[in-house]
Amino acid sequence: MRVAPFAVAAALAINPGFLAPPAEAQESQIGPLRAAAAAAAAKAGGDPAASVALGRALRRAGRWGEAQAELRRGGALAAGRPDAQAQVEWEVARVYMDRHDFPQALAACRALGRIRGAGADGHACAADAHLVWQRATEALTETAAALGADAECYEARVAEGRAYDFALDEARSEASFRAAIARRPEGAEAHLGLGRVLLKVGRRDEALRELRRAVELDPDGPDVLFELATALGPGDESAALLERATRERPSFSDAWIALGRQRLTGGRLADAKKAAEAAARTDAKDVAPHVLLGQVALADGHPDDARKEGEAALRILANSAAAKLLVADADAKQGDIDRALEAYQAAWGLDHGDPTPLVHAAEACHAAGRDTSARAFALKTTQEFPRWGPGWAALGDALVGQGEKRAARDAYTSALTAEGPVDRDGVRRKLAALP
Repeated sequence: MRVAPFAVAAALAINPGFLAPPAEAQESQIGPLRAAAAAAAAKAGGDPAASVALGRALRRAGRWGEAQAELRRGGALAAGRPDAQAQVEWEVARVYMDRHDFPQALAACRALGRIRGAGADGHACAADAHLVWQRATEALTETAAALGADAECYEARVAEGRAYDFALDEARSEASFRAAIARRPEGAEAHLGLGRVLLKVGRRDEALRELRRAVELDPDGPDVLFELATALGPGDESAALLERATRERPSFSDAWIALGRQRLTGGRLADAKKAAEAAARTDAKDVAPHVLLGQVALADGHPDDARKEGEAALRILANSAAAKLLVADADAKQGDIDRALEAYQAAWGLDHGDPTPLVHAAEACHAAGRDTSARAFALKTTQEFPRWGPGWAALGDALVGQGEKRAARDAYTSALTAEGPVDRDGVRRKLAALP
């Protein structure tokens, strides 16, 4: 689509990032954008660019109903202006995509494609809509059509990169994102997509550079803030990024949960609870807030409340391994080791990729004086996850309990050189105490 000069001027007067990637803030800028939209609408002839800027900010803040209402007003102002109509339809489609409403998103994309001069954009939009349901094949069909109509279509290259990522073709995905960056270096979306792919293939340093670049270009974008925070791993910088993401999109449940988990690990139980409650307000049918609330209750010495949260999570999703693990931990804290072991085994059965149920079962058995069972669970952990330090530490404890000091020394030594959250100072003290 070729944007008319009047549209460029109007957009840039209100928001310099209107035609570039969406770099405007969300919650922090909605007030000024709302005032600008009202002022523009009051002028003779109206200005749809202001409504699009406000609608986009509302969408990115997670305020979808308000975004749709503003975009309807923008659509009325854009009547008879193809370039402005295309901008409105793009944002309408993105609202539906954010709501995971594929049929309505695709309908909006088709409407976009029927606007004069927006054929390539319509196909690129349809590709994004298909990716809501991770339909890579259909998305690639649309990106091919978009690039056939306009080989320089940035949005199509970004969608192509995402589609190849879903198709597990990382090399082509990387190439597509790099082509998008070459077309529009200031496009945050392409840097974000490339960062995700590089992280997936183990090129962490390169990934972090791309994700930091995305944040530079879109400093108030909740998604880029969240992705960089996740890639960095727990720490002060990550927590600060998550706090910014939740300020800009208060309904960002994943960011609230990630922040809450970091606060829980850091012992800030009140802050962890607030984060979990914010996530729960966002989606009452989400298991993760209940699990986090239960973990906070457990850390605060309230296993009864922890078990209630675990049961609430299981009513939402009966096969939740995390909820089963929470119930098991609560039972263990209450001294009901038999019921705890049943729940630990159920949690392990639901997710063989997580060693935590086996480790916690070993620790609970050791605490209850059942070191034969503790040894069995710990050995299972070290066999399934030989590089997981907590498993070796649990094995060392069980072996000490059985009087096998030499074998315990070897297990503790392995724990110190392995991966995962190991209390290394504590393990060293245990080693020093061995004869």
